[in-house]
Amino acid sequence: MAVDLDEILQELGQFGRYQVMSYLLISLPIFFTVISGTSYVFTAGDLNYRCRIPECDDINGTQLYPHWLRYAVPFENRGGQNSPSRCLRYDSNYNQSSTSCDHGMFVNSTIRCHEWVYTEDESTIASEWDITCDENQWKLTMVGTVNSIGYFVTTPIAGYASDRFGRKTVLLSAIALASMSGLARSFANSYPMFVFWEFMDMALGGSIYETAFVLGMELVGPEKRVLGGAIISAYNGLGEVFLGLIAWAIPYWRLMLRCIYGPALLLLSYYWILSESVRWLMAHGRLDEADRIIRKAARVNGVVMSDKYLDMMRSSALQQQRAKEDAESSDSIPLTSVLIQVFQSRVLLLRLLVCCCCSAVNMFVFYGLSLNSVSVAGNKYLNFILVSLTELPGYLATYLCMDRVGRKLTLCCSLAFSGCCCLAYIFVHIDMEWVRLMLFMLGKFGITISFTVMYVYATEMFPTQLRHSLLGTCSMFGGLGITVAPQTPLLARYMESLPLMLFGGMSLVSAVLALLLPETLGMKLPDTVEEAEKIGRKPIVPIAPPRRFSTRDVYSPDCIQTLKV
Repeated sequence: MAVDLDEILQELGQFGRYQVMSYLLISLPIFFTVISGTSYVFTAGDLNYRCRIPECDDINGTQLYPHWLRYAVPFENRGGQNSPSRCLRYDSNYNQSSTSCDHGMFVNSTIRCHEWVYTEDESTIASEWDITCDENQWKLTMVGTVNSIGYFVTTPIAGYASDRFGRKTVLLSAIALASMSGLARSFANSYPMFVFWEFMDMALGGSIYETAFVLGMELVGPEKRVLGGAIISAYNGLGEVFLGLIAWAIPYWRLMLRCIYGPALLLLSYYWILSESVRWLMAHGRLDEADRIIRKAARVNGVVMSDKYLDMMRSSALQQQRAKEDAESSDSIPLTSVLIQVFQSRVLLLRLLVCCCCSAVNMFVFYGLSLNSVSVAGNKYLNFILVSLTELPGYLATYLCMDRVGRKLTLCCSLAFSGCCCLAYIFVHIDMEWVRLMLFMLGKFGITISFTVMYVYATEMFPTQLRHSLLGTCSMFGGLGITVAPQTPLLARYMESLPLMLFGGMSLVSAVLALLLPETLGMKLPDTVEEAEKIGRKPIVPIAPPRRFSTRDVYSPDCIQTLKV
């Protein structure tokens, strides 16, 4: 009798004390990768600044908003408020004998600024290298786009390395390389060098989250995988909260990066603490190591494992390895064959297009709301923390709704809810800061649910032969959303509500498109194209053809009895 690891986990404990301890260890690398992956929100963030007026600043000392500023620079409407221009100043008829600044020092003609005064209680690369005015703002948003490109460069490579060399090896290597890249970025002496190390950080360490996710999911039994996935997803939101707290406490970008990446090197101690994935060890024939880990987990969980199951585990692992080798040698499907099957099936092609659209919108809105939260009126650090905290109830709601309401309805309603909240934000007056922030948070809550549902939903709609390829296609389009999201703050310079209009409109369009998808709740995962196409179809009940009428029917006993009645 062959036994797989899922059956062994039934006896070992699907989510016992050993799994809890392992999940706590996994949380730290996830916190680190989330913080490093979104730190550019604060390191490359915009600041409050104004033109430096040497005639007055040299006399009275440097302040951001001195009383004489209304004479020195023109004021303009920015963000619904009358604010001093950040790139223009009035020309002056400066006299060296002047000891104070007043309206008589300036003439009614404007000139461009060449020096700036920044807020003193924080610093970013904007103040470091004078990245100011509208024509240079793209340099700040480009940092986030480069970060996203680095992430998608590493994803396929890290997946191959994880399957080849082990989850633990890839995880520790990524942590070490990302830590060194982050520390190097904190010593960058120019904008190009900063952008280069931003790219290298994610290109070398962007696989930490996926590797930790796989390692965590392979620890728990089949009945606890949804719970395990929800816990790991919650770590993502908590990591963003920690980033907001760190940036709030250390608002100086160089020091902040060193405080983030320096302690991360301590995670290399996981070489002696964290165990390798038992599934990976079994798949590669390293049965003695897998046996030791299972026995250790049994001791921690307080379970006595039967020798019968451990013996059957060994034989099962060998059988699975042989079957895998045979399948790889005989049943491999070339990419051209996969594409032909997809395009020959109108059902799968439509389903794939809808999933690609929804994935791109989900990632675009999910990351776009996080990035734009710092521009909402009020304390930008507090806003970022509150918006990140709304992810936690979103993950909980997803866990509760998916198996009760269904995948399709949950996806449609969450997208529509997020879109309505984003559009409602536009019509709230700027003075109602808390109302706007609440709508912003509710929009993030809704998109968090749809973001999480989409991963499970897409897996259940495609056949086994094509599942990995089609999910990869959806992820590729989702990557486009992440890459474009950092550029949305630029739109607010032309119209403050334009990013929210874009988020809301695209969410509502995706909610309508999601109605074209079938419901997969309670459905068996399809193995073939035919089974996948049948998902969502109503069974056809054959209708018997009408029987020809004859005179014998009139005089039949049944007919006569009916006429008597």
